[in-house]
Amino acid sequence: MLSYDGRQALIDGQPVDHAEISEALHAEIERVAKRVFGPDFVGPLSLASGLNVRSLARGRLISHGLPAPLLDMLGRAAATAHPRATGYMLQAVAYLWDEHVISHGMGETGPGPLSAQGREALGQRCEEILDRALGMVATMQGETAAARARTAALKATLR
Repeated sequence: MLSYDGRQALIDGQPVDHAEISEALHAEIERVAKRVFGPDFVGPLSLASGLNVRSLARGRLISHGLPAPLLDMLGRAAATAHPRATGYMLQAVAYLWDEHVISHGMGETGPGPLSAQGREALGQRCEEILDRALGMVATMQGETAAARARTAALKATLR
């Protein structure tokens, strides 16, 4: 089992040089990231993590890996019942988080997203968007089903 003590990689508790695990680690990062964010995972992973796209380039991943908290996030997201939906939610929350910081600031300049007040405001914004999205999807699914039914009825009358 891979774990980290700071930046030191450990396998089953024993220190290991990053170069020894870099290719295998990169392959696993790519596999898991694709499960969560899809085949073009770099941009979505960048948004969700706050890392720049260059930090997620193949060569950089092989030479440096990823920070342990990001590896943990990817593993947890991939282990959910719906990894792709989780990936979309991670992106949505990260996007709204960034928007929240721009509009409200952090720490003393506003109810930063790390404060209880900031997290509550961000949660409310997510709930509002989710409620609207649920309504829009329900409407569209209803319209699609009605259009299919009309098409099927028309085809039946033409036979």
